[in-house]
Amino acid sequence: MTLSFRSFARSPRPARFRLLPEDVLGLVVVAALGLLVLAPMAAVVAQAFVPGAFTGQAERAGLSLLLEIFERPLWRRSLWNSLFLASIAAVAGCAMGTALAVLRHSGRMSLGPAMDVAAWAIIILPSFILAQGWILFASRGGIANQWLGLSFVPDLIFNPWGLAAVMALKSWPFAYIAVSAGLQWRMDDYGHAARLCGASGARVFWSVRVPMLLPAVLSGAVLIFIDVLGDFGLPAALATTYRFPTLTYAIYVAINQSPIRFDLAGVLALYVTGIMLLAVLLYFWVLRRRRYDFLGARAQLQAASSLRPGLVANGAAMLALTFALIIPIGASVLVSFTDRISAGIGFSNLTLRHYGFVLETGGAFLSALSTSLWIAARAAVGAGLIAAAAAYVLTFSEFRLNRLIDLTCTLSLAVPGVVLGIGYIFVWNAPAVDRAGLSLYGTEDILVLAGIAGAVPIAVRVLLGAMAQVPPSMLAAAALQGAGLARRIATIVVPLTAAALVSATLTAFGSAVFDLAINSILRPPRLQVLPVYVNRAFEQGEFGAATAATLLAGGLTVAIIATISIIAKAALRRLLRAPS
Repeated sequence: MTLSFRSFARSPRPARFRLLPEDVLGLVVVAALGLLVLAPMAAVVAQAFVPGAFTGQAERAGLSLLLEIFERPLWRRSLWNSLFLASIAAVAGCAMGTALAVLRHSGRMSLGPAMDVAAWAIIILPSFILAQGWILFASRGGIANQWLGLSFVPDLIFNPWGLAAVMALKSWPFAYIAVSAGLQWRMDDYGHAARLCGASGARVFWSVRVPMLLPAVLSGAVLIFIDVLGDFGLPAALATTYRFPTLTYAIYVAINQSPIRFDLAGVLALYVTGIMLLAVLLYFWVLRRRRYDFLGARAQLQAASSLRPGLVANGAAMLALTFALIIPIGASVLVSFTDRISAGIGFSNLTLRHYGFVLETGGAFLSALSTSLWIAARAAVGAGLIAAAAAYVLTFSEFRLNRLIDLTCTLSLAVPGVVLGIGYIFVWNAPAVDRAGLSLYGTEDILVLAGIAGAVPIAVRVLLGAMAQVPPSMLAAAALQGAGLARRIATIVVPLTAAALVSATLTAFGSAVFDLAINSILRPPRLQVLPVYVNRAFEQGEFGAATAATLLAGGLTVAIIATISIIAKAALRRLLRAPS
């Protein structure tokens, strides 16, 4: 008879109210998530209904401020722009990602591995860096007009439809990855039955294959919609080039104007969160209307195809790579080595002065870089520890609040950095918190906490898959031998999931370094941080310095991640005495 760890953990208790070690760990996780995620979100909601609730100037509760969004021209325009961008990008990006995924798994795309790497690279890259690359390429003083003579490009890009296309190019990997996961298994029987009934190949695709992929397609569309609606990088990069207000940028303006309007920021943040929640609820409603469990005993893993590479598939992959990655990143690289964009192409226009300027000893860039790396390192360690504890409790215990932990981690994936930042201001700048001597607003520590909150949900998802592979019987056997919770985690769970733990921590580190939204909203006035330094240099027209700083910081961040990853893998092999 096999004894599972969960049944062992829930054995009869000697005392009625005695907590098991797993329960204590679960309570710690709930407290951490409550402080980092739930409290800021609750503050945003409360502030919208009771203006001034967290600033010591509480007004009468009501809906009057919520309805002002339809009366104020800027707010109304921001709402429309955000919905337009998110909706068009969701449709276009989902279509693009789905088509590329289908072509990728058709076996006729030799650029498939490059597409996989590019998809993850685009997701990881901050949107403001890609947006800045498009501005450098497509603006009237940019590369396309000045170097290539393509005078139609600025008008083609800098309009609502062009911006939606840019956002679709930034977000299509969500649909690509979701649909690729749905294509791992195939049921050829349905297609064969349709062909025997006289259906053409196109009809089989649209009437059989597409409906089977509908959950994955809808998942990709919702992820794109949420990502674009909460994006702050594009409007921040466009601020000096093209007037296109969005809800996220309106939130930023509300807390950076004089006088500061926290009440307006809270209302706009509530609208962003509410729209995202409605999108997720609509997604679940569509899925529950019918069943999609089509896999049967004859299902097979998608095998590598022996078909020869196709021109259409590889041409589509090359176009996607060019417009989604090569153009924006290539534009930034070219500008970083160019003395003046208006001088055109030529050896006389090449320079390294931008790199010399940002690397100047005692310069603002080095200060901003070191500060951001230190903040990101602390945030990554904190996120890794909390995520590991949460994943352990969710996987190996029957803690009563497991559903709350899972729901919090899932919902926080959809919370934009701008909304999270506003919530942190409300919580950590409240008069009661200040009187208790716990106010963190205006300090470096609040950036660390916000970085942890933004990274924990992703780290939890990475670790859940790894911990699911650990047999609970191992933990049960160790517990029967008298090993406590800490020892079981240190000697069993950590060694078996070390690779995933390192990956989750490094992912949190990389995302925290370039988080523009959090740093723009919560940064102390005199603190130099990397994302704000890059964005400010871009706003001031110092394009060479901005791109050089981005490339240097990005290269150093990648080098740090790669080095730590290699060292961690080597240490793990040595610890487990695995053959090299």
